[in-house]
Parts: sequence; C-alpha cells; structure tokens
Amino acid sequence: MHMNRHQLLTALREAGVPDDWYGINTRDLRSFVFKLESVPVLVQALDDRWYIEVFERGEQRYPAVFDAEEEACAYLHDSVMNQWNHHRSQ
Repeated sequence: MHMNRHQLLTALREAGVPDDWYGINTRDLRSFVFKLESVPVLVQALDDRWYIEVFERGEQRYPAVFDAEEEACAYLHDSVMNQWNHHRSQ
C-alpha cells in the first residue's frame, strides 16, 4: 500500500485505531501531544530519512529506518493494524 504520512493518519483513524496507539512526528504533521511508552512513532529526520521511533523504559530505540516515506508509512500502518486487529479479536 503506497501512502504518505497524511494518508497514513487518515487510514488509521478511519480504521478506528485510537490516536494513542501510534504517533506521527514530521515537519508538517504532529498527531500527538504526549507520547506513551512503547508506542511506535513515525519520525522525519533532518537528513530526510524516516524512522520508526519507540521509547521503552526510558530508552529511545529505532527498530526501523527507511529512505522513502512510503516505505516507512507502510511499515507503521501494517504494524499498528496488526496490533489493532489482534486487540479487537480478543
């Protein structure tokens, strides 16, 4: 699925995923005020690379790094939707 950060935000909201299950932090879009621990966040870095950032137990991790926005958005979409679908099936 090819999408940009704005389309990603729309897709997750239309799927009913709560905003506190993910984050988007780019130059022109911020989807949260406070970030919870263990929530994956799409980050646009100054070097124009795209990171999935997670804070766990006070430590910052980057489990995935991408050169293209579309790849990063697809990764975050699939990851969040898998967790959301699993949560809803319980």
